[in-house]
Amino acid sequence: MTKWCIEHRSIVAVLSLFIILSGVYVYIEMERQENPDVVSPGATVKTIYPGATPEDVERLIVKPLEDKINEIPNIKLMTSYSLDNVGVIIVRLKDLTDEQITETWNKLKDKVDEVQLPDGAYDPEVDTELVDTYGMLFTISGDDYKYKDLKVVADELQERIEKIDGVARVEIDGHIKDEIHIDLDLLRMRNFKIPMNTIGMALKARNINIPGGSLKLQQSNIPITTTGEYNDINDIKNTIVGMSEAGNIIYLKDIANITEQEGERDIYVSGNGEKALLLTLKYSEGENIVKIGEKIRKSLKEYEKTLPSGMNLNIITDQSEYVNDAIKDFEGNLIAAILLVVVVVFLTMGSRSAIVVSSAIPITVMATFIFMRFFGIILHQVSIASLIVCLGLLVSNAIVANDNMYLHLSQGKERKVAITDGIKEVRIAILTSTLTTVASFLPLAMMKGVAGKFVKDLPVMVTIALMSSYLISLTVVPAMGYTFLKEKKKEEVSTKKRKILANKLGEAFLKFYELFLDQTLKKPRTTILIAVGVLALTSLLIPSLGLQLFPFVERDQYIIDVTLAEGTTVEKTYEIIQDIEALLLEDPSVTNFLSKVGDGIPKFYPSFFGNQIASNKGQFVVNGEIAQIENIQRKLNENIPGARIEVKQLENAIPVELPVQVRVTGKDVDVLKDISNQIKEILYTIEEGQHVQDDYGSKTLKMTIDVNQDKASMVGLTNYDISSTVRMAVNGLEMTKLRPDNSDDDVPVILRIPSEQRKNVDMLNNIFITSQITGKNVPINQIAEIKSEFNLNRIIRRNRDRTITVGFHPKSGHSAAEVLKIVEERMKDFEVPEGYSYEFGGENEDRVEAFKSLVAPSILAIVLVYLILMFQFFDLRQPLIIMGTIPLSFIGVILGLKITGFPLGFMALNGVVSLMGVVVNNGIVLLDYINILKRTGMETLDAVKTASMARLRPITIGMVTTVIGLVPMGIRGGSLWAPLAYTIIFGLMVSSVLTVLVIPASFIVFESKKAKRKAIETQ
Repeated sequence: MTKWCIEHRSIVAVLSLFIILSGVYVYIEMERQENPDVVSPGATVKTIYPGATPEDVERLIVKPLEDKINEIPNIKLMTSYSLDNVGVIIVRLKDLTDEQITETWNKLKDKVDEVQLPDGAYDPEVDTELVDTYGMLFTISGDDYKYKDLKVVADELQERIEKIDGVARVEIDGHIKDEIHIDLDLLRMRNFKIPMNTIGMALKARNINIPGGSLKLQQSNIPITTTGEYNDINDIKNTIVGMSEAGNIIYLKDIANITEQEGERDIYVSGNGEKALLLTLKYSEGENIVKIGEKIRKSLKEYEKTLPSGMNLNIITDQSEYVNDAIKDFEGNLIAAILLVVVVVFLTMGSRSAIVVSSAIPITVMATFIFMRFFGIILHQVSIASLIVCLGLLVSNAIVANDNMYLHLSQGKERKVAITDGIKEVRIAILTSTLTTVASFLPLAMMKGVAGKFVKDLPVMVTIALMSSYLISLTVVPAMGYTFLKEKKKEEVSTKKRKILANKLGEAFLKFYELFLDQTLKKPRTTILIAVGVLALTSLLIPSLGLQLFPFVERDQYIIDVTLAEGTTVEKTYEIIQDIEALLLEDPSVTNFLSKVGDGIPKFYPSFFGNQIASNKGQFVVNGEIAQIENIQRKLNENIPGARIEVKQLENAIPVELPVQVRVTGKDVDVLKDISNQIKEILYTIEEGQHVQDDYGSKTLKMTIDVNQDKASMVGLTNYDISSTVRMAVNGLEMTKLRPDNSDDDVPVILRIPSEQRKNVDMLNNIFITSQITGKNVPINQIAEIKSEFNLNRIIRRNRDRTITVGFHPKSGHSAAEVLKIVEERMKDFEVPEGYSYEFGGENEDRVEAFKSLVAPSILAIVLVYLILMFQFFDLRQPLIIMGTIPLSFIGVILGLKITGFPLGFMALNGVVSLMGVVVNNGIVLLDYINILKRTGMETLDAVKTASMARLRPITIGMVTTVIGLVPMGIRGGSLWAPLAYTIIFGLMVSSVLTVLVIPASFIVFESKKAKRKAIETQ
C-alpha cells in the first residue's frame, strides 16, 4: 500500500482533497444539537376515573394496569400516582435499541388494552413521547386582549411557521376557549320544581339536527331536514325546560343567567407577567436545526412588526441558538488546539517534517466527519470534544511514521526505499498503540444509564479518528514524506540534530534527565518504591475532592419551582406567581420569562421535566444572569411568604426532585406517613440541607357524598344520576355545543351553579334530582349523607409497592453526596416496623450506577490491552512493566483536580480512561527501542540508558502536543469539559515524567531477576 501511494502521489493528493471537501460538506449539513440525549425511553399511561378517590383509583385502575404492564420485559422502573379522579403510571425502560423500544411500546399498548376497567372509567391514554423535546418556546402576550384575540394571532403564527422546511409541528398551549355559561338560580328552580338533570336533558333534546330522509316524488328524491340546532345564544335562552303550575311555559332564561365568556381556567400562562399563549415548536429529525432556527427567527421578526399595539412576541428558549453557540465554542477550541499542535510540531521537528505531520490532521478530521455520517453520529459537544481529546494521539501516529522515514533517509538509502522501509518497520507498532488506545476506551462504550448515554459517542469517535489516523499514516504521510523530506547523509543529519538540540534549554533538559536517569539505574527498586509512595500519599486527597456525576448547565437560564400548601386553588397560586413576576420584572438581571400555573412547562431541554398537573404548583423559565441565581432565591424567600420556592439551574443529567432521598416502602399509607414524619425530624437537624419535604404532601379537606343505596333505589335514582348531578353543580358539565353561523368552531354549553354559590358548602343541600320512577324532585340530603374529612390526596407506588419519598436539597457549597453521607450516619440506628423498609436515593443513584458500570468493562479493557502488548512483545512480563505505569497517572489526576478545584465527576473519570491508552503508548515507544538495542548485542544497562535518552524527544513531543491541544478545552470548557481536559493534562504530564524513570527502573529489576533465574538454572 505504501509503495503504491508513493508511486501514485497525484492520485493520493486528489483523494485527500476529495476527503477534505466531502468532510466539509458533511460537516455543514450535519444534524446538530447541544448535548446527546440522555433520558431513558419513557411512557405514561393516564386513566381518568371521575369521582374516584385515590384509594379507588389505586385499587380499580392502577393495580390492574401495573400487573399487566409488569409482564413486559426490559422495564427499568415503574412509578404510579393515584390521585382524585385520575391514575398516572410512568414506565421507564432499560438501555435498548430503537427497534426494541418500538417493540416494547407496542407490547405496552397491547397489555393496556387487555385490562378490564370499571364502568365510568375512561380509556387509558398511552403517551410514548415522554422524552421528546421542544426546540423552541415563544409567547404571544397582551393584558389588554382576550384569549380569542391572542388565539387569532397564534393561529396565524402556527400556520406561518409550520410552512418552514424542517419544522415538524407547532402547538398552542394555554388557550381558554369561550363558553356559554348557564348559571342556574337554585331558588327559582326550587320554586318552579325544575331539577338540574331535567334541564340537561332539555338542552340535549333541543339542540339536534337529524336528517328527515327523502321523499320520492315521481322520478325525483326530495331530501327532508328538520330544524332545531342552536344558532345563537338566544336560542339557548329560549329553550323550554318545563311548565308552571299555572300552565305557563318556563324558559331557561327564567331560571338561569346565560352568558358567553371565557371559560374557567385550570392553568395560567404568562409571558413577562402578561396574559399569554405559549407556542411550542418541534424540529424535524435529521435536520440542521441551526439553519432552520435562523429562518424561524427571521420569520418571527417580520411578523412581530405587524402585531397590534400592546401585543408582544417573546422567544423564551430556542434550542438552535444554544446549539449554535455550543458548537461554535467547540469549533473554536478545536481550531485553537490544531493551531497550537501545529506550532509545537514546527518548533520541535523543523518545517519539512512539520508539513508532513500536520498534513495528516485536516484529512483525519474530515475523514472522521464522513464516518460520523455513516454511523449516525450527530454533531454535539461530546462528538467534537472527542476529536479534541484524541488530537494529540492522531499527531503521534504521524510523528512516529515521519521520524522513522527520516531515520532511514539518514542511513543513505534511496528515497523510495527509505520511505517504504521506514513505514514498514513501524506499521505494527503504530497499529499496536492504536489498538491499545481504542481498547482503553472500551469501558465508556459499555457503560449503562444516564452517564453511558451521555458519552456513548465518545469511544466510537475515538475509534473512528484513530483508525483513520492509522490508515493516513500508512498512505498520505509516506506520500507527503517522499515529496518534502530530503535525502541526507548520516553526518549531515547528525549535524542538523545537534543544531536543533544545541540550545541551552534543550541541553539543560537532557543533562537534568540524564542525572536522574543515572540515579534511577543505580537504585531501580528505590525509584519504584518512591513512585508507589507518592501515589499512596496522593490518594489520601481523594476524599477532599468531592463527588459529582454531572455539573449544572452553564447558560443564562434557570428554573423557578413554586409550591403552595396542598389543596390551594389555581387562582390563589396564580396570585403568588404574579407577586413573583413583579419582583422579576424589577430585577435588571432578568431578560424575560415564562410562567405556568396548574401544569408544567413543556420539555424544552433533554434533561428537564415540567411539574405534574397540580393546582398548588407554578413554574418559571427565566432568561437572566445565572450569576444572580442566589440573589434571586434570597429575594423571593424574603418577599414571598407561605410558599416553597426553589431557584434551580438546568442539569446535564436527569434531575431528581429531591437530590437527597430516603424512600420508605410498605403497605399501610398511614404507617408510611408516620415513618416519613420521623425521618423528617432527623433531616431537620442536618444544617447542610434545606427544603425538607415528602412527595405525599399534607392531608387536605375532602367532602364525600355517601349514598344510601336502599333509599336511592326506592325513589328510582342511580349512582350515575347522583354523581353526574353533583358534578354538574360543583364543576359544571358540558351539555351540548353551539355552532354560531359562519363559524367552524363549536362553543361548549356549560350547565352549572354560579361561582359565588359554589363557594358555599351548604349549596350541596339545595341540590335535588328528579326521580325516574315517581317523577318527584328528591333533595340530595334525603338519599345521601354529606361528610367532611381530611385525607391524603395521592398514593405513590414504585415498582408496584406503596412508597413515600422523604428528602431535601443540599445548601449552597455542599454536594448531594456529602449530605447523603451525613444522612446515612444519622439514620444508622433508625428502625422501621416489620414489613416496612427504607433505602437511600437521589442523585447518588445515577453516580453509583455510572461508577459500577465502569468496573467490569475497565477490567476487560485492561486484560485486552495486556493481550495486545503480549502479542507485540511476545513476552508475558514486559507488558506488566508498561501497564504498571497506568496507576502512576492517577498522581497527576488527583493533583490536577485539587489544584483546579473541580470535583471527581464523570467527565474526570473519562479523562482517567483516556489516559490509559496514552500512557501505554509512551511505554511501548520506550520499551520497544530497548528491545531493539538489546537484539543488537548491547548490554542491558547501556540499552536502557541509550533508549531512554533517545526516546525522550518523541515522548516529550507527544506529551506536549496532547497537553497543548487540550489547553483551550481546559480554559474555555466550563465545569463540564474542563475536568476532562485537566485530568488528561496533569495526568499525562506526571505520567510522562514517571514513565521515563519507572520503566527503565522496572526493566532493570525484571532483567536482574531473569539473570538470577538463568544463573540458578545453569548451576
